[in-house]
Amino acid sequence: MEEKEIKMGLTEEDIQKREEGPGIGGLFMAMGDSEADGAAIAASEDGQLIGANMAVMGMPEGSEESKAFWKEKGLLKEMHGAGLDKWASYIPVASLEDPERKFPLIFCLHGAHNPIQLTESYGIIQMAAREQCVVIAPENENWENIEALYNFAKENYPVDLSRVYSMGYSFGGFMSSRNVLAHPEIFAGAGMGGMLFASKCPAHDLDGQWYTEYDLTEEMLQKAETCEVPGVIYMGENEMLRLLPFWKDPEGEVRDGIIPLGHEDKQVSFNNWRRAAGCGPATYLAQGEAADPVETAIGAKFDKTEVRTYHGRKYFIGDSLNQKGECLLRTIAVEKMVHWPTVVFGDLLWEHLKHFARDIETGKLLRI
Repeated sequence: MEEKEIKMGLTEEDIQKREEGPGIGGLFMAMGDSEADGAAIAASEDGQLIGANMAVMGMPEGSEESKAFWKEKGLLKEMHGAGLDKWASYIPVASLEDPERKFPLIFCLHGAHNPIQLTESYGIIQMAAREQCVVIAPENENWENIEALYNFAKENYPVDLSRVYSMGYSFGGFMSSRNVLAHPEIFAGAGMGGMLFASKCPAHDLDGQWYTEYDLTEEMLQKAETCEVPGVIYMGENEMLRLLPFWKDPEGEVRDGIIPLGHEDKQVSFNNWRRAAGCGPATYLAQGEAADPVETAIGAKFDKTEVRTYHGRKYFIGDSLNQKGECLLRTIAVEKMVHWPTVVFGDLLWEHLKHFARDIETGKLLRI
């Protein structure tokens, strides 16, 4: 496994330790704010399932063992390129049985300073195996590379170009947001975990990869609004980035990070996503302001709210409706969770996004 610079408390040793105890518990603690309980998460049913998903990290990414693991689940895995040009592909085995069939295409984007193999623990590729989707997981998440891989997939893989999605966690959620909002005519939706971004950020270097300055301009917003962009924003209550509630500001090093995450920045970003989904500006709640559990957890008012429980953990779900009464934008807060996806992450993204496609000729959003 390629070694990467560690800046966020995540080490290769942390990733590969999957048993209950200081390994994964320490990882959860490092990914949480001052109120997080990493040991409690590690000991929970949810934490044990996350650890089991991370077992894939013990297999060298291009090994026959890894390929056999995914083939058994229904996906043909291949590694391509090297270094910053490395990427992985996962093609449904069903494509061999029916060469004429087309499958949804998901770009699965990794987090900052993480090996792309970590995407195999997010639950997105597990979901893609069950739902029979093509997945591409690139090292380089810049739009130019995503576009090149999109064009490669168009020519070489059995993909349904009306059903192209970008999903990712942390930096992968950040890049999903900026790529989809910049090119809404390509994508049928975005799934953004552990991140809330739809604004502007400076140019920066990350693991030797240069990312240019990004500014979601009025012209871009108007285009996204015209195209209509479905999205799911998924965040833990105890993220080290302090994403929730929206009135909360970050602490320590996060305050001076590349991505602006102050409460005003988060509210601007959320409103921009609401606008892309055909909704008006949000009504935000102040600290301690009474509201239902979903609105309290997220810090904003919603048109519809729901609380679900998976593996002993509550999920606070808020839907924002457009003028047609449709929900294109869903926001999810995960009870007492840190900056890490739970095993239902991919399933919850797909539950919402699978209902949307895009006309590849006109760019118009389709409901399916």
